[in-house]
Amino acid sequence: MRIPKKVRIAALIVSGLLIAFLFMESVGVFDDRPYQVIPHGNHNHYVPHDRDPDVPVDAFPTEPPEEGERITPYGQVVRE
Repeated sequence: MRIPKKVRIAALIVSGLLIAFLFMESVGVFDDRPYQVIPHGNHNHYVPHDRDPDVPVDAFPTEPPEEGERITPYGQVVRE
Protein backbone atom coordinates (compact mmCIF):
# COMPACT_ATOMS: atom_id res chain seq x y z
CA MET A 1 0.00 0.00 0.00
CA ARG A 2 1.44 3.35 -1.07
CA ILE A 3 1.10 6.47 1.02
CA PRO A 4 -0.59 9.20 -1.01
CA LYS A 5 1.69 11.96 -2.29
CA LYS A 6 -0.26 14.70 -0.45
CA VAL A 7 0.23 12.87 2.88
CA ARG A 8 3.97 12.51 2.27
CA ILE A 9 4.30 16.19 1.40
CA ALA A 10 2.28 17.20 4.48
CA ALA A 11 4.46 14.96 6.68
CA LEU A 12 7.63 16.54 5.23
CA ILE A 13 6.29 20.05 5.83
CA VAL A 14 5.29 19.25 9.42
CA SER A 15 8.66 17.59 10.06
CA GLY A 16 10.50 20.58 8.58
CA LEU A 17 8.54 23.03 10.72
CA LEU A 18 9.22 20.97 13.84
CA ILE A 19 12.94 20.82 13.08
CA ALA A 20 13.02 24.59 12.42
CA PHE A 21 11.20 25.29 15.70
CA LEU A 22 13.55 23.03 17.68
CA PHE A 23 16.60 24.66 16.10
CA MET A 24 15.31 28.16 16.88
CA GLU A 25 14.57 27.12 20.47
CA SER A 26 18.06 25.66 20.87
CA VAL A 27 19.80 28.87 19.76
CA GLY A 28 17.63 31.02 22.03
CA VAL A 29 15.40 32.87 19.57
CA PHE A 30 12.48 32.72 22.01
CA ASP A 31 14.57 33.45 25.13
CA ASP A 32 13.76 36.87 26.58
CA ARG A 33 16.26 36.75 29.45
CA PRO A 34 18.85 39.56 29.37
CA TYR A 35 21.62 37.00 29.73
CA GLN A 36 22.67 33.67 28.28
CA VAL A 37 23.78 30.56 30.11
CA ILE A 38 27.21 29.29 29.08
CA PRO A 39 28.19 25.79 30.27
CA HIS A 40 31.73 25.78 31.60
CA GLY A 41 32.96 22.43 32.87
CA ASN A 42 30.74 21.29 35.75
CA HIS A 43 29.08 24.69 36.23
CA ASN A 44 27.44 27.49 34.22
CA HIS A 45 28.27 31.15 33.79
CA TYR A 46 25.55 33.77 33.29
CA VAL A 47 26.70 36.24 30.65
CA PRO A 48 24.77 39.29 29.38
CA HIS A 49 24.09 39.60 25.66
CA ASP A 50 26.10 42.86 25.56
CA ARG A 51 29.21 41.24 27.08
CA ASP A 52 32.56 42.96 26.64
CA PRO A 53 34.51 40.48 24.48
CA ASP A 54 37.75 41.37 26.30
CA VAL A 55 36.36 40.05 29.61
CA PRO A 56 36.84 36.27 30.05
CA VAL A 57 33.84 34.04 30.76
CA ASP A 58 35.37 33.20 34.16
CA ALA A 59 34.68 36.79 35.28
CA PHE A 60 30.92 36.28 35.07
CA PRO A 61 28.76 34.92 37.90
CA THR A 62 27.90 31.23 38.26
CA GLU A 63 24.40 32.02 39.55
CA PRO A 64 21.66 33.93 37.76
CA PRO A 65 20.93 37.47 38.95
CA GLU A 66 18.09 37.84 41.45
CA GLU A 67 14.99 39.96 40.91
CA GLY A 68 16.03 43.62 40.61
CA GLU A 69 19.63 42.80 39.67
CA ARG A 70 21.45 42.69 36.37
CA ILE A 71 24.83 41.59 35.10
CA THR A 72 27.05 44.31 33.63
CA PRO A 73 29.07 43.73 30.44
CA TYR A 74 32.14 43.37 32.71
CA GLY A 75 30.74 40.64 34.99
CA GLN A 76 29.54 42.56 38.04
CA VAL A 77 26.05 41.98 39.46
CA VAL A 78 24.42 45.34 40.29
CA ARG A 79 21.02 46.51 41.51
CA GLU A 80 18.86 48.12 38.83
